Amino acid sequence: MESSSAMGRWWQGFAQERPLIAEMAKFSGLSFLVAALQYLLLTFLPVLLFTTTSWGDVPAQFLHVTWGPFDTYVFDYPVTGDALGGLSYFVAFVLMLVISQGVNFPLQRNIVFRSKGNVWFQLAWYAVALVLITIACSFLMSLYVPWLKELVDPALYNVLVTVVNGGVQLVIYFPVFKIIFPADKQSAESVPSEDELVAA
Repeated sequence: MESSSAMGRWWQGFAQERPLIAEMAKFSGLSFLVAALQYLLLTFLPVLLFTTTSWGDVPAQFLHVTWGPFDTYVFDYPVTGDALGGLSYFVAFVLMLVISQGVNFPLQRNIVFRSKGNVWFQLAWYAVALVLITIACSFLMSLYVPWLKELVDPALYNVLVTVVNGGVQLVIYFPVFKIIFPADKQSAESVPSEDELVAA
């Protein structure tokens, strides 16, 4: 009990001295948990939709992009004859995003950034950021996913997709969230000073 209390005091002191690093540490930890949830969802949702619907026979190829040597779709899920292609995989991907980001939003807002701003305003900007970043990442994925599918096992493929999404969260989402979720000054001021921690 004393060790956990000491650890709590150490963390509060560390968070006060290096608030940005502390935020990044909490953000990374929670992002890992969300990435694990995404992996679990991408493990069973595509198979579920592929076996229970005929959507796997419908290609899901949207937003055609022709740019220099690139001729692809931002969302490129052609019919592959298995759970990794067609409309069934695209719908599974969208459901995975909605569910995982529905979990991620309150975690980041309340635990990492401790923001008390207007929740509806923040949710709207969160949705906009999610859509734009997803489109950008999907375009990049459309360039290497066809090659990746030929080289790796389906289970490993889902791991790699999850790693890419997790990497994007760490690199892009953190600064975006810093803007969307401004820190609550009262919460920041409530963190005890080093002298107070020593006295305790």
